[in-house]
Amino acid sequence: MGIFDIFKSKNQNENEAKFKNIGIDNVYLIDIPEDWTQYKSDRFRAINKTKSINFSITNYGKSLDPKNPFTLDELKAETFELFQKFVTEGGYEPIDDREANNNYVYQAFKVDNETQYYYYTSRERMGQLIRIVFILKQNGIYKASTKNLLLAIGDSIKTKVA
Repeated sequence: MGIFDIFKSKNQNENEAKFKNIGIDNVYLIDIPEDWTQYKSDRFRAINKTKSINFSITNYGKSLDPKNPFTLDELKAETFELFQKFVTEGGYEPIDDREANNNYVYQAFKVDNETQYYYYTSRERMGQLIRIVFILKQNGIYKASTKNLLLAIGDSIKTKVA
């Protein structure tokens, strides 16, 4: 390590986002950037300091059927169908960044003067299936860094134990 490496690591750490842990509907916890402020709504919503990002969460719960468990393939099918409706009925312009992982489905869209990033996942908790939808709306063009932020928020989900 050279003398200038000290300055490099300090600058890299200053650029890293700091997160705070937030409880959602007394069901699970997520990490969101510290500079986001929650505001009153019918669901969880937060906005960043510059008001260029608006983040919302919607949850849907239903009883689990042990004989017919909800699968990732079902989540993909439902979500891909919804995304297609966004395009055909809503005029959304899909961005070529769709991602379906082992526990989530993600897609971004250009909508008027903003980019909307969608993240769908599900968790099981106490005999319930909780479907979780994150929507992040950002003024302006698509940014891979915003996608990565949303995926990091999704990765931070931790269900609460009763």
